[in-house]
Amino acid sequence: MAGKLSGKTKISLRPLNEEDLGFLSEWFSSFEDMAYFDYGTPVPVSREYVEGSWKPAFAYESPPKALWFVAQAEDGDPLGICGVQSINYIHGDAVIPVFVADKHRGKGIAPAMFLTLIDLAFGQLRLHRLSTMYREDNEMTAKLIASAGFIEEGRKREAWFAEGEHRDIIFVGLLKSEWSKKRKTIVERLAGSNIELVGTPLPQI
Repeated sequence: MAGKLSGKTKISLRPLNEEDLGFLSEWFSSFEDMAYFDYGTPVPVSREYVEGSWKPAFAYESPPKALWFVAQAEDGDPLGICGVQSINYIHGDAVIPVFVADKHRGKGIAPAMFLTLIDLAFGQLRLHRLSTMYREDNEMTAKLIASAGFIEEGRKREAWFAEGEHRDIIFVGLLKSEWSKKRKTIVERLAGSNIELVGTPLPQI
């Protein structure tokens, strides 16, 4: 069966490229998903918008301020995207967003992506802390980041408007020292899941 190895779903991460704009446009065309996951663009967007907004992601920078990856199955089917963005090498800080396509959610793919991103950030990039944010009612994201050891650092009250309601934005952070205490547990949990992560992306520096 495509995408399977020893009873597990085999996934890998590869660098995002311009050919991926097609499926990104499809993913971002869902109004509900945009309102739930993306604070910056909580509306459906066209391919032209996606091409324009993601153009900087393909521009060469040394050192890079952002690294984006596509999670894909063994048969090449794209499952989601993730990245290390807003990288500040002086302060050792960055933001890590993770997005899994709707039809692939609930399969344990996001934790595998998260593990790889955090290892990349604290390992190869030698960062000191990571942060991210989510809408207060996004229980799936809340569970994911809590399991990785992220700690709530603050919130904007009723700052996220969607579906006719204002909801809080929750900001969370993770220090390298905290990750070193959580990583073993997360690796063991992933080993017991139906996901097998193959390879680790290297930053293009």
